[in-house]
Amino acid sequence: MVLHASYNTFSIIHYPSQTRLQYQSCEINHRSDCHVAILLQLKGLRYFVDVANAKPYNQAVHLGGLSTFTGLDGSFQWGLYYNQESGLMEVHHSNEKAISFHPASTVPYSSFRAMITRSRGDTSFGPFLTDLRFCLFPDNASRILAVRDACIYDGSSTQHKYCAATKEVIKSIPKRPPLALIDGFKELVDDAISVLNRENPGWFERSREILCGKGVSGVEKKESL
Repeated sequence: MVLHASYNTFSIIHYPSQTRLQYQSCEINHRSDCHVAILLQLKGLRYFVDVANAKPYNQAVHLGGLSTFTGLDGSFQWGLYYNQESGLMEVHHSNEKAISFHPASTVPYSSFRAMITRSRGDTSFGPFLTDLRFCLFPDNASRILAVRDACIYDGSSTQHKYCAATKEVIKSIPKRPPLALIDGFKELVDDAISVLNRENPGWFERSREILCGKGVSGVEKKESL
């Protein structure tokens, strides 16, 4: 579980104790330094973790264990591969390269300040960084419950999304199980929204405008049982 908000790039991450955490700068669409990922080192092995755009990269992947994984009842497939020509690791989904990164290169936490600032002011750069993002994939990754700015994902597919009417709707999501079972998580979301309101006023309204332009409804979709 990762909460990603404003300049506090990663506010919280749940991972096994005695784990070393490093930050990874990634490339998307030939644009470098435009995506954030994490490398976890546990017992000498390194694992890739991606927050993603509510894509169900739902597990840490050992850099040496290249495999294909599935989520959301098999509707989403993804994998981690090594490109011998470029020397980069690549995350693929929908038979396309989505993210690439150098497995031996990490960056300090502070380096993402410039990245976030650029993503907000340079339209040619992205935007690949959002202001608020948290994801959970319960029931063995058969469902998604996630927030990306004003967009809420809730169901068995990433197509199951709707636009929050107010920030209070966003604040209500951590009250729902299984997010509600994470001690202190609601308070972290509240704090993150407070930081965003101060550092990036208009983030919520701007997200709603983008979502409306993409035809995302403001009405929650109900799945048939």
